[in-house]
Amino acid sequence: MKKKKMKIRRTIEILEALASGCSPQTGELIENDSVLNERDVIRALEKAISELERINISTESKSENKTQTIELNITTEEIKKTIKLFQSIEYNPTYSRLTHFFLKSKQFDFPILNSNDLYGKYFGYYTKQDLHKFFKHYLIENGFSLHGKVKKEKKPQPWQDIEFFKQEKFNNLTDKAVEQLKSKINEIGILKTEDLSQHTINSRVRYFRAYENWNDYEKELLEKAMEYTNDLELLSECFQRGKGSIESYGKRLIYEKKPVANNS
Repeated sequence: MKKKKMKIRRTIEILEALASGCSPQTGELIENDSVLNERDVIRALEKAISELERINISTESKSENKTQTIELNITTEEIKKTIKLFQSIEYNPTYSRLTHFFLKSKQFDFPILNSNDLYGKYFGYYTKQDLHKFFKHYLIENGFSLHGKVKKEKKPQPWQDIEFFKQEKFNNLTDKAVEQLKSKINEIGILKTEDLSQHTINSRVRYFRAYENWNDYEKELLEKAMEYTNDLELLSECFQRGKGSIESYGKRLIYEKKPVANNS
């Protein structure tokens, strides 16, 4: 059971990093054109996180062989005041830190916390296990992660609803034009070669331009290509980027530059 809990906690940490636009291993920001930054993907990740947190709490509750449920009398005002205090010094109010704060079970590196009138108020009243469970529920139910970060839903990009790539597939590029396009893309080369995350390295095994910044010339090539085709498979093959990247940037070009983007 303990191993299962650890796996769930680690899974939550990984999904939270991805939903925040960061690599779970390195903390490096994910490129804007990554499929992980798409609205539907972020919403799916956040839903999965919430469900896993619910399951985790439920599992922990069942594993506690208590015959009585202790009613906690910590007020909402006290919790909100403490969370604001933590936030004022840019110190995430995790469930563990909140527990230490109210039980005075840890000296913090910030004197403002140790000198607060609420610090240690409930020492001797509740156990660490009681407060861990209590604050986990509180954070989840009030828009926080278990790490004390406010969950903010990313605003959808204005071009996300463009239907160009969902229209009936068309391709008017000749074989010669496809080969010319591939040749021009190869000539661009790669600039981002140092300090790559393992995820980027793995992605470039299949698409050698994965997570490379879009330059003006490449944008022009994509804009022109979309006048002749909306075939994501073909465009991905030509530009050596994932289909999610092509679709995201292609829709952005349509929104910003209004290229000829239909099959009429």
